[in-house]
Formats: sequence, C-alpha cells, structure tokens
Amino acid sequence: MMPKLHIKLLAFGLLAFLCAAGLASLGTWQLQRANAKQELLDGVDRAARAPVLPLTNLLASGGDLRFRAVSVRGEFLADQQILLDNQLREGQAGLRVYAALRLADGKALLVDRGWLARPDRGQSLPTVELPAGVVTLQGVLLDPPGAGLALGSAPAQSWPLLLTRIDLTDLQRRLALPLLDWVLEDQNTPRAMSIRAGMLPPERHRGYAVQWFGLSLTLLIIYGLLAWRAWRAARP
Repeated sequence: MMPKLHIKLLAFGLLAFLCAAGLASLGTWQLQRANAKQELLDGVDRAARAPVLPLTNLLASGGDLRFRAVSVRGEFLADQQILLDNQLREGQAGLRVYAALRLADGKALLVDRGWLARPDRGQSLPTVELPAGVVTLQGVLLDPPGAGLALGSAPAQSWPLLLTRIDLTDLQRRLALPLLDWVLEDQNTPRAMSIRAGMLPPERHRGYAVQWFGLSLTLLIIYGLLAWRAWRAARP
C-alpha cells in the first residue's frame, strides 16, 4: 500500500505544484503591470515639473528621452492616422488615435491624439481633426503602447490604418519616413482622453497579485494537509 500511496502523493503533489506555480505567475504578472503603471505615473509627474526642452537639442545630446518634457515643431500627416483597436474605456469599445508629426529634419514622431468611442464596428473608421501647417507641441515622451495581439503580418490597407498593435518598424515602412522610438503625449490632449484616464491604478494590480499569491499558497497548504492525513491513515 505504501509504495502506491507514495506514487499517488507524488503525482498529486506535482499537479498541485504546477497549479500553484501557474497561480504565482499570474501574481508576478500583476506586480509587473503595477510596476509599469507606477513608473508611467511617476515619470509623467516628474516631467510635469521639469523644464520643457526642444526635442532637437535632446536628440543631439543623446541619452534616454523617455519621460522627458519636450517641445517639437513639425507638420501633421493628417491623412495618415493610425487607429489602435480594442481600447476599452469603462466597458465601452473604442480606439486610440495616433498621428505622425513630420519634423524639420525629415524624421517623424507619433503623437497620441487620444481615445475615441467606436460602439458600432459597422460604421466607417473615425478620425480626429488635426491642425494644418507647421505646429509647435509640448508634451511628454512615452514608450509606444505595449504590443497587442499579433495576428500575422498587418495587411496592406488604406489610411487610416486600423491595427491591433503598434509596430514601429511596420509603421516606418508605411509612412516612408524614419520614425522615432517614442510617442508624444501632447499636454493639450484632454485628460479624459489621455492614456492614463480609466487606467487601473497600480494599487489595484497589487491587490490582484496578493489574491493570486494567496490562492497559490492556499493550494499548497491544502495539498500538504491532505497528503499528511493520507500518509497517517495508511500507516500500519
């Protein structure tokens, strides 16, 4: 009996460990999301208190430009807007709109133009009105949005582009312009449309992480108690 019991306990122990590891990995993922969002919020807050410097000067000096407060001067490519799909806001389906700003040196910078509702996917794609001619913008340089679901190569399509993920290499090819590695959050974009509006706070993700870690630990404790009882019941 004992060898068979040992095999069963080992098999169930392995299963319990794998399940506990999966639950713990979900907790780790939630902590990573919390840290990323906290870094975003802290970086934007620091930029709001920092002096605004011309982007051309910062590019010449090198260094990490993420979360830097900058001013840029260029011209919007108004007929080449990028729409990032599957952007929920308080349970409502929508899009996040990006527009390329062509700078004087021939490079381009994506500008976050905010969120638009898209309740009816059968309607034509919405776009935002962009100022014509050369404009000067001030804002904060952010990382491009995290990669969404990659559904193979994005098909060729007319503008505006409806995409499920932001791929800077692909966009650079489509725009036929060198594309900088950051996205500008324009300080004049309404707060309700910014990427931070409606975002789950880091504290919520930390709370979810505690729940996942708690479930993982609970599973191991339950297995330990059941295994101990089975071993004691099988003792001669």
